[in-house]
Amino acid sequence: MPHPYTLLSVLLAAAALAACATYAPEPLPTAPDLVENVPLRVDASSLPLLPLQHHPFDPSDGLDMTEVAMLAAVNNPDLKAERARANVAHAQLFQARLLPDPQLSAGLDHPTDTGPGLTNAYAIGLDYDLVGLITHGAGVAAARAAAGQVDLELLWQEWQTVQRARELYVQAAAESAKLAILREAQALYAERYARSSVALRTHDLTLDIAGADLTALAGADNRVNEAEQTLNQVHHDLNALLGLAPGTTPPLAPLAPAVPPPAAAPAVSELARSRPDLLALELGYRSQEASVRKAVLAQFPSLSVGFTRARDTSDVHTVGLGITLNLPLFSANRGEIAVQRATRAQLREEYQVRLDQTAGEVDGLCQQVALVTRQLQGVDGYLPDLREMAAQAERAYRGHNLEPLTYLNLQTTWLDKEVERWDLIQTVWQARIALDTLAGTPAGPP
Repeated sequence: MPHPYTLLSVLLAAAALAACATYAPEPLPTAPDLVENVPLRVDASSLPLLPLQHHPFDPSDGLDMTEVAMLAAVNNPDLKAERARANVAHAQLFQARLLPDPQLSAGLDHPTDTGPGLTNAYAIGLDYDLVGLITHGAGVAAARAAAGQVDLELLWQEWQTVQRARELYVQAAAESAKLAILREAQALYAERYARSSVALRTHDLTLDIAGADLTALAGADNRVNEAEQTLNQVHHDLNALLGLAPGTTPPLAPLAPAVPPPAAAPAVSELARSRPDLLALELGYRSQEASVRKAVLAQFPSLSVGFTRARDTSDVHTVGLGITLNLPLFSANRGEIAVQRATRAQLREEYQVRLDQTAGEVDGLCQQVALVTRQLQGVDGYLPDLREMAAQAERAYRGHNLEPLTYLNLQTTWLDKEVERWDLIQTVWQARIALDTLAGTPAGPP
């Protein structure tokens, strides 16, 4: 019959093997994981922001600003990687919650001398490090706060991704509108130069006037070319943000020129209780506080307790109790304590810096929204009259009742102001979107 301690060893080994994980290789992908077409539906329950969960997703009539944000929230490649990072943090929390394992030791001695009463000697011991239990609570608290920090950092990146999607939507819509206006100006200058070139060949027009018309056409061509390049880059940036294949063209609904007025900017103290990035820094600081506490607890002498059962070569059986004590004479974990305290001080300063930056950014964006809104209202105030004058000039020019240069200048002024208006619309929308995110309402108005 096997010895009881031998049986115990076998049972412990079997239990350890039964708890072991298995390994399976997972190769890297070999092709892009991008969507070829805009999905017909989005799972609203998977969206991180509450306002997005209540907005209908219907790409058949073009994606509006909120639908673009919804698609970015669920399909952005960077967010997928960040969500995998959050899984790592929760796995580390699971690891921290596990208690340290005991140590089982066994030995066998075979006597090389022969003689009566000699037998094989053995020793079986079971040890446990008690310091692991002392620091376990602090380690779990640090890991829990770190996992919460990663979750909040993920939420903050989701906020920023939603903001960036809305910004690109605004930019794409504004650039499309400006390109249409610039092409209208290009057609106007092209028609003007076509007439001038014919008149120049028939000697009915001087070279300086025809040259001025050609210069205006070349300038219009240059502005159209630059606008086309900008719009092409915006579409590629939007596709990359939405996780769409480069050749995909998501249908976009027209942008509403009217920008809803921003709500009153909250105080920084309110933002510190709602902004994910500030809450993440706070949890990071709490995690570091727990790390400092863990380092302080670890300065105490390391203590291990063990029980042994042994038999010597003369067949004498013994049972023993062993204690191992690490004497803190030279290190006493002072270096680790100094590192953790310095790290805590660094995180505290970083949190203060973020608070200071937030106060300045919110105030600056509030002033920018107010300033650009006033400028846009000023342009909208006289633009209808300018449009009417341009229309009258068009009719007069076609009826040969207006000088070509006067007509061209008036049309140019009108088209330039239309482009300026869309520049202001884009600026105030983007400032408003940035303010929504900083103020804790990243989904913007419904």
